[in-house]
This record gives sequence, structure tokens and C-alpha cells, in this order.
Amino acid sequence: MSLKDRYTGGAPGPTRTFSCPHYDPLPGSKRCRSYLEGGACARPDEFMCVEWLKANGHAVPPPAPGPKRDEGNRDLFGKPVPESEPPAPKSDAAPTQPDGPTSKKPEVPLVRQITDEEIASFKALGAEVCLRSDEIGEVWLVPDYTGADRREISVEHAATLAAVCAAFPGAKVVSFERNDHDEPADSADD
Repeated sequence: MSLKDRYTGGAPGPTRTFSCPHYDPLPGSKRCRSYLEGGACARPDEFMCVEWLKANGHAVPPPAPGPKRDEGNRDLFGKPVPESEPPAPKSDAAPTQPDGPTSKKPEVPLVRQITDEEIASFKALGAEVCLRSDEIGEVWLVPDYTGADRREISVEHAATLAAVCAAFPGAKVVSFERNDHDEPADSADD
């Protein structure tokens, strides 16, 4: 039996099973929809075609673990927020209590995209990372503030800024200035 017959189903041969959970053959073919020339996979969660790797004698990497993040509501610091009742429907009637300093407005929880474990991992690494942009210049992402003569931000505070920017679509940090509270304000010695 020729090689062509094995792949086109011409002559009976051993039945081939596919172990890839995403295997989706094209109609009338054994080729997967996601297969790209050279053994690559078009799926965003796979780099190489699992079946191609097996057929060509390469080790198949274990499946990547799914995200462990709880997609529930979380506060600014990543802690779960208890479920609240849905807001009452608005009516055209005037409110019974005017909005003022004594009235309480519901707080909107911010969702943080970085977990406590990821923050702890960064801090344990002890790395200091220099970020640079045209708008704000250099900023050092540090596990703990060092007091060095440079602009620094801790990983926790960076996560807080990211959460605040996420609350305002399109918002971004355009300035980063350090206020030294230990130094006295300019005095009027002139």
C-alpha cells in the first residue's frame, strides 16, 4: 500500500484514532480544520498540531491548565464581593430622598485581572522591572519600594491603577509623578 493510500483511505489499514480533543475533520477528509501547513495549529490555545507532533515523532506537551481565576465579582484588591440584589427598576416619580452628602450611593466593585498568587510570585522573584513609554518616561515596577532616586511603583499599586483604568473605558496613565511627603513644602523665604 502506498503512502497516498494510507492518507486517502484507498486500502484498508490500521484504524487511526485522534487524541486531540479539538480534532474537527473537514468533510470527506481526515485533515483537521485547524491544521496549518508545517504542523502548526490555527487554534489560539494550541501552538502545534497535536496529531502532527505524534505522527512525526515529537513529544506532545501536556495540555495547558485552564485559568484558575474565579470570574465572580471582586473588589479593588481582588477579594470576592458578596452578591447583591439587582437594582430596583427606575420610575418616573421624583425620589423621596434627595441626593446629598447623607445619602449613600452604591459602590461599584472594580475587577482586578491579577491574582494574589501572581503578586506574591512577583514579589518572591525579587525582580525590578523598568517600564518606559513616551508619555510617562521610565517607571520601575518593584516588589517593595526601595527609596531609590527613580520613579517606582509596587506591583500591588500597579494592579490598583490597572483596575481603576479598567473602570473607565479608554482611560490610561499619562503622568507619573512622585510626591515625597517627607520633604517640607516650598517655604516663602523669598
